[in-house]
Amino acid sequence: MQILSMVLGFASMFIVVPYLSSDQTTYGIYTVCISITIFLSYADLGFLSAAQKYAAESYSQGDREREVSLIGFAHFIFLCVTLLIGGVFLYFSFHPDQLINNLLPGRQTQTAHELLLILAFSTPIVVIQRLVQMIFGIRLEEYHIQKLVIAGNALKILSVFYFFTNGRYNIVGYYLFIQIIAAFVAVGGIWMARYKYQYPLGQLVRRFRFSNDIFRHTRSLAFSSLFITLCWILYYELDSIAIAKLLGADAVAIYAIGLSILSFSRSLVGVLFSPFSSRFNHFIGLGQWSEFRHFYLHVIFLTFPLVVFPFVAVAMMSRGVVISWVGPEYAASVEIVVWLVLCNILGFVSYPTGIMLMACEKIRQLYLQNALMVLIFWGGIFTTVGIWGIESFARFKFLTFIFNGIAYLWLSLQFLGISLRSFLRTVVVPYLPGLAVMLGVLFLIRDSYITGKDKLNLALNGVLILGSIFVGLMVSLWTVPRLRQYVFQLLRLPSKHGL
Repeated sequence: MQILSMVLGFASMFIVVPYLSSDQTTYGIYTVCISITIFLSYADLGFLSAAQKYAAESYSQGDREREVSLIGFAHFIFLCVTLLIGGVFLYFSFHPDQLINNLLPGRQTQTAHELLLILAFSTPIVVIQRLVQMIFGIRLEEYHIQKLVIAGNALKILSVFYFFTNGRYNIVGYYLFIQIIAAFVAVGGIWMARYKYQYPLGQLVRRFRFSNDIFRHTRSLAFSSLFITLCWILYYELDSIAIAKLLGADAVAIYAIGLSILSFSRSLVGVLFSPFSSRFNHFIGLGQWSEFRHFYLHVIFLTFPLVVFPFVAVAMMSRGVVISWVGPEYAASVEIVVWLVLCNILGFVSYPTGIMLMACEKIRQLYLQNALMVLIFWGGIFTTVGIWGIESFARFKFLTFIFNGIAYLWLSLQFLGISLRSFLRTVVVPYLPGLAVMLGVLFLIRDSYITGKDKLNLALNGVLILGSIFVGLMVSLWTVPRLRQYVFQLLRLPSKHGL
């Protein structure tokens, strides 16, 4: 279900964005308005991640009462802050010119007003979504929710043909519709939890309040998570807003193409690694440290090709993707796409290491790491934006992610107690033949992309990219016995039969 959800989300982005981006200025306004929704993801002040860690440990120990108390407390904090943020969105809906530079009176201002107004009144939906995700996530069964998400995404895709065809460009109606769909999916998740787990919703409602005991227990980890959140907002979430103020809505639209791919790739990697957060906490709750280290290294080894191969392939074929996706008028987005796609190239180690540090409560390392990322990113922007323009944001976004990946690799080696040479020999070297073959295929077809904005052209370019990734993965399946053994075990095939 996770894979189906990712595929549908991938299709959603490449189907929906061409319709939205047909009006470049309005799409820039939409991007700015939507980009500020990310603040809702961080409105928990760090208590959601802290509560999820301890709730997962409580679940592994069979303590449901403690689990419910932790979940109720964290989401009470989340709701309070979310309502405050909704009030800020409401203010900006009546003063959109304070958020977007060079906004023309009339249609542009009205569009921004209506989008922000819908956003302000739909903020509580996020609280229900995160509540459902936590209940299923700590049980390692979040894939059940993906059934509802898949249905919702399908409706969102189909709605595009109503809101953006036959001369219509109703971006406000589209945004209202997707918020309604999100509400139905969230409520459906609550019903599913009640039906599947006999989850005590009445008890959860009673525990939906502030608790001094839980606050004292979670505040240290929560405040470190809050600091990480603030740093993450500063170096990751403010691009569109800063570009809108410095360079205007058209520049935001150019940058948004790469940012859309980065956000989607981040979502893909997040979905890939999300189940491991609760699993890591299960190991800690049961005191199984040796098994934890073995499982942690196994995760890094198996996810290396799933992360590295696709990002390299998309980066090499980025021109064809951009031109066939949104048209030649977005040619300036090609280089931005390359930089932003490669941001997650070290995600196979940075994502699980970040989860491991949070699970092990390595607070000091988290503080230092994230503070340095903010300094690197904005220091680079302030010194080069006058030279490179919007490309400055993309280049230093990439450098910041690479710094993060290298630092997390060092922390990973410390946790595992192995050398860099041993790590490379175990994780990276086995996949080099498959990666080399994929690069060779991409080099041969790099000028064979299909030009012209058209869904069929985009699909053909996608086939070229997926084909090269498939070849690389098949070579790896042949040359990496450990991977082959795992895949055959997963498929229940006898490994002695070979390929």
